[in-house]
Amino acid sequence: MSGLQETSSFNSSVASSHLDSQDDMETAKAKHFVKELLKARIFLGRYIERRLIDQRIGYRDVILVSAAEVELKRDLVEAQHLMRSAFPNIHWIGIADSEALGVNSSGLCLCTEIENQPFGPFWFQIKSIRFRNEEIMIALKCIRHISDSYLEIEPILTRSSTKKVREANNDAKPDSSVETLGDTYNEILVTLKSALSIRNVKEFVTFLFAFVIAIFTGSTAFVNFLGNFILALLREMSILIKNSTPMFLGLLDFFSKIVGGFYILLAMFFKPSNTVPPPNKRSIAYYNQRHYRSDQFSHDGQFD
Repeated sequence: MSGLQETSSFNSSVASSHLDSQDDMETAKAKHFVKELLKARIFLGRYIERRLIDQRIGYRDVILVSAAEVELKRDLVEAQHLMRSAFPNIHWIGIADSEALGVNSSGLCLCTEIENQPFGPFWFQIKSIRFRNEEIMIALKCIRHISDSYLEIEPILTRSSTKKVREANNDAKPDSSVETLGDTYNEILVTLKSALSIRNVKEFVTFLFAFVIAIFTGSTAFVNFLGNFILALLREMSILIKNSTPMFLGLLDFFSKIVGGFYILLAMFFKPSNTVPPPNKRSIAYYNQRHYRSDQFSHDGQFD
């Protein structure tokens, strides 16, 4: 009996090892197939947000694949199904639908890790497939950020096309002029009814009264302030003129003396030095009068 037990245990161990080796072969083939299918693929996508997946995985950057990338989306879905079947114990695979993630835009999303890049459209490249203990993540490389000069790509990223819009506009029947005028008239009536309600009129009258009162009180205060300012300015100007007038007159007298002294100095410089003094007419007349009287006294011996 012991020999039979040993033989059965040996056979079970061999079978389990064979199954493990088979599983390892399948997982290795699945890894190789996914890497060959997705590696180095370049696609257009939009970096939407950074989201918390769960407590075990943590935060991941959500990339919305463009609707124009039809082949890549098909390959991503195929890789997702293959990895789910080959790795049933994996907690999270970084390929998910936008509805499952709760993203507003519809499409296929990649949950990955991106460093120091702004939100918006990018050209991405798949670097590698990272197989972790609880997660399979597709590592991406941001090749180029799409700036404002490439806005024609925006309709593709938002799953809308200009061609579809033009076709819809061409297929839609134009409204007649009467219907257009009727719609415009109805819109005007609705707008007037909503604007001319009792509450709006009451608020407008209240605002108008408050505005008039504010203007009246503000203008009164401004006139009062302006009058006080002008009176104070006139008072200060009179005090300034009264106190500065003597100083100003003294300054004018000082400059006038300087100018007068300068002219006197110039006159002294240019005054002639060799001048003949005028004769003293009074002394000559007095000498002639004495001489005449002495002659009369000598001839007549008496005075007239």
